[in-house]
Amino acid sequence: MSGSDERSFYLYGVGEKPEALPLGSLVLEKYWQPLVARHYTHNVLSVDTLDQFAWSSQLGPCTFHGRSSLAPSIGLKGADIANLSVGWSKDRERVVVAKSGARVILKDPESFLTNQVIPNPRAQECLKLWLSAARSQYVLNFKFARRPKIWMLTGVYLLEGARAVIKTENGSKVSADISSSLIGSLSGIPIGGSISLSGEGAWQLAVELDERHVWAAQFRLVDTKYYAVSDKSAMPIKTTCMGLYKDVLSTNMLRRAQHQRREGVELGLEPEEDGNPDEKLTDQDDEESQEFSKRLEAAIAVFEGAPKHFLD
Repeated sequence: MSGSDERSFYLYGVGEKPEALPLGSLVLEKYWQPLVARHYTHNVLSVDTLDQFAWSSQLGPCTFHGRSSLAPSIGLKGADIANLSVGWSKDRERVVVAKSGARVILKDPESFLTNQVIPNPRAQECLKLWLSAARSQYVLNFKFARRPKIWMLTGVYLLEGARAVIKTENGSKVSADISSSLIGSLSGIPIGGSISLSGEGAWQLAVELDERHVWAAQFRLVDTKYYAVSDKSAMPIKTTCMGLYKDVLSTNMLRRAQHQRREGVELGLEPEEDGNPDEKLTDQDDEESQEFSKRLEAAIAVFEGAPKHFLD
């Protein structure tokens, strides 16, 4: 596997049950908190359909090293150590060691989105709500306005017998790699215990899970193209298109309800990034992203509580 393949995976600090993060699930904005953020959970692929839609490879003992998306040299460093990105620039460096596992990725993410995810009524409900709120005047007039980031889960690492340590104190050495001495010391640390290695800082064992869990996830950004329509009958007849709700946050909503411009959206996937899509993240971007997320969440809450006849 290439380094760029692994750079698109994000290593979490706690494993999640496989049924909570099946392939095809959608997350609004915060992919690093996929079960805390607004999300849609897709149906779990059965054993019979897994081979049809995904590539799966089994792993023996393996080690994963997670660093900030701003850190250098994220990629595959050796046959048995994969360096991934952690989910957020302020997350602490971590190492996960597992006895075994599997790497599962969708064969054709674009086709899976079109033919499996979008036709699902629950997915349509989430997408229509999120995207309608994002197109409201309340959000578009915000100084940090941008398109919402909707992420589709396209790959996972499922690990068994996993132990995760986090770095609690930096050492004197500056390196993108982890040492064999740290890996060798992990088996002897009790839960909550810590070790301090010369030059490498202090590390604490945070989590130990014997059963199979999702520890790393790969996401693709959903592409959204908006278009105006004169009436419902003018909506394109395509599975990738859907109409949006009326803007209940528009200042002219009540006065112009019958003449308000209707919009639709066509969905697809953004082209794959060569590496980490957030590698240019800055503290300013962090602040702007947080403010935008608050604004978008407030708009979504209004759409959720609006009477149905106001939306249609």
